[in-house]
Amino acid sequence: MPSLEKHIELSKRRTGKEFQKVHEWLDGRQLSIAERIERHKITNIQKFLPVIEKKFGKDGVAEYLRHIADDYDKDLLLLLFKKAEKLKFWKPI
Repeated sequence: MPSLEKHIELSKRRTGKEFQKVHEWLDGRQLSIAERIERHKITNIQKFLPVIEKKFGKDGVAEYLRHIADDYDKDLLLLLFKKAEKLKFWKPI
């Protein structure tokens, strides 16, 4: 997962805006580990979309989804799973 600072940098390159408040809502130093995990779970996206839209607007929602995608795109276990899937030793359900 990219650091808070890296997420802000990625947003700036992508959109011209930092979306610092969105990234701090997800990865802020004031959050407990449990809160950060909950806010990053794919299964909680639907739950948090209205919260994000109310706090940060539609652009904030888009950046929230990009933040989650950036985290999962770099996730080591997911990358290993994708590599193992290509080996065809087993077929995922």
